[in-house]
Amino acid sequence: MAHAILTAIGADRSGLVDEVSEFIFSRGGNIEDSRMVNLRGQFAIVVLVGGGEDVLGRVRADVGELSRRSGLHVEVREATAPAVSSPEQSLPYRLTGTAIDQPGLVHRLSRLLRDARVNIESLDTHLTAAPYTGAPMFEMELILSVPKSTSVSQLRQNISKLCDELNVDWTLDPA
Repeated sequence: MAHAILTAIGADRSGLVDEVSEFIFSRGGNIEDSRMVNLRGQFAIVVLVGGGEDVLGRVRADVGELSRRSGLHVEVREATAPAVSSPEQSLPYRLTGTAIDQPGLVHRLSRLLRDARVNIESLDTHLTAAPYTGAPMFEMELILSVPKSTSVSQLRQNISKLCDELNVDWTLDPA
């Protein structure tokens, strides 16, 4: 089984998920993992497509057709074997946080995790209005791969220190 990553972005409208999934299916491909989101009127999709080399060849060859029909900017890239630690060498954790929105929240947290050799497997963020005041509130959820060699206690201390500086309410729990 071979794999490729299909990414697409463009103006959101009804039916885009159907068009992309039909394109992949009609060429013999299988959607194994995906992330799809409407970001303030822009649709973005990232899909891991599985299939034989012949299937992925058809997907690559016909990607221009999908782009023309859907109006999305579409790219297909080879999915290479991961260079990160195997699941046997790491533990999954979920980190959530809420704060008044401010520039640099994701950067500062991702730098701390990078320095701790923690891999971010997924990151979802949202801006919402705070009750009563309507102030922009930043909400985040991260799925992390924490190496078994990393002290979770020390990681919690480092996250706590940073979140105190940024005034972030947070939790870190096994996923």
